[in-house]
Amino acid sequence: MGARPEAPPAGGVPVAGSGAVAERGSVDLAAPVDAGLAPLPVRIIPCLDVRDGRVVKGIRFRGLADQGDPAALARVYEEQGADEVAVLDVTATTEARGTRLATVRAVRARLSVPLTVGGGIGEVEDAAALLEAGADKVAVNTAALRRPGLLSELAARFGSQCVVVSIDALGNGPAAYEVVVRSGTERLGIDAVGWARRAVELGAGEILLTSIDRDGTRSGYELSLLRAVRSAVRVPIVASGGADSPEHMADAVAAGADAVLAASIFHQRDWTVDRVKRALARLGVRVRPAYEEAVR
Repeated sequence: MGARPEAPPAGGVPVAGSGAVAERGSVDLAAPVDAGLAPLPVRIIPCLDVRDGRVVKGIRFRGLADQGDPAALARVYEEQGADEVAVLDVTATTEARGTRLATVRAVRARLSVPLTVGGGIGEVEDAAALLEAGADKVAVNTAALRRPGLLSELAARFGSQCVVVSIDALGNGPAAYEVVVRSGTERLGIDAVGWARRAVELGAGEILLTSIDRDGTRSGYELSLLRAVRSAVRVPIVASGGADSPEHMADAVAAGADAVLAASIFHQRDWTVDRVKRALARLGVRVRPAYEEAVR
């Protein structure tokens, strides 16, 4: 692997401001939202951030607190109607290791919906091991920035539909976002929108887009970031970081998200997946299954 790493391009995209913050656990079921940007039903994806075999959650990747067993939580969320589940090993890269395969196998044993796994994927063989253990898609972050050609290698081996580029972005001035890696501990000075565009060109079939500024704050998704990346790529975008209510999710869809990922609202039982879907359907967002009929 002696080739010189490719450098993602810089360059921002003008964006608009973000929307208002909704009150926790409340949603105006009578207020429609323009969600016409999503041609397919929106996917609801509970996220399991895992450390040492346990689900954890913090704020802006700090102060991680135990939330439970990943396999048990994955099963609960599927029973509630989750369309997919994401398992992200949040310390794999900083500890210079791969995602623990035992955790992936345990989750897959109790889960039938699609599973995305990320953390510590540095080579094609790492991804192959995760897919063999039960993942349907692999999410790559730090390693792809260090060696962007890895995305092309993964796409050639497994298909772009299996390759998710995970982008952790931090605000860097008005309408500008910088990529950060190693669980948010290292800034690279790389424009997040430019990197999203480059990653798709290299073979990524989906973008998991996380706002570090919003992560765990429950203040709503970073809508200007979503709009900027949506204007730059055509692949599905999973919005991550800041969800507190179905209104926040509907706002993310209107800003260009094809799926919404959330953790705190599910782990802390403020919302269940099925309640979120019913609320989103009332807000005019197409979800799976078709709750629209149930709420008429």
